[in-house]
Amino acid sequence: MEPSERADEAVFDAVQEMPGHLLRRLQQIAVSMFLAECRDHDLTPLQFAALAALRDNAPVDQATLGGLIALDRTTIGVVVAKLEERGLATRTVLHRDRRSKMIRLTPRGMQVLDAILPDVEHVQARLLEPLDPDEQRHFMDALRKVVGAHNAVSRAPLRS
Repeated sequence: MEPSERADEAVFDAVQEMPGHLLRRLQQIAVSMFLAECRDHDLTPLQFAALAALRDNAPVDQATLGGLIALDRTTIGVVVAKLEERGLATRTVLHRDRRSKMIRLTPRGMQVLDAILPDVEHVQARLLEPLDPDEQRHFMDALRKVVGAHNAVSRAPLRS
């Protein structure tokens, strides 16, 4: 084996252990598990997050909703349009500012949210299943700490 081949192999091995790579893989796994477990509800994780935020914060404008779930303007626009198209949320133009639209959960949106919650909770438990309860607590504490410390450098920071 040539020295450059060994160096390339070492770089690849190093990439496999990088936090960013492992977090990306965990995100892939989390989304895959969510979609499999929640397929009967036909929602994406982002649509679910938007419904949950609307339940507890509505009515809100689109920019505020995006900030609540850390989505950029374009992505929150697509998410809200899809929810509206499915009758899960409504957008109402404000009379005082025709550019601003207030978003609310519809009764159907509330039904879907209530129906999906047990499945989402099951997915979250499955994600952490490989860890014992003490490890789960430490992992979640560390994850919140890292995310909180770097929120400001995100493309779409969480704004509450």
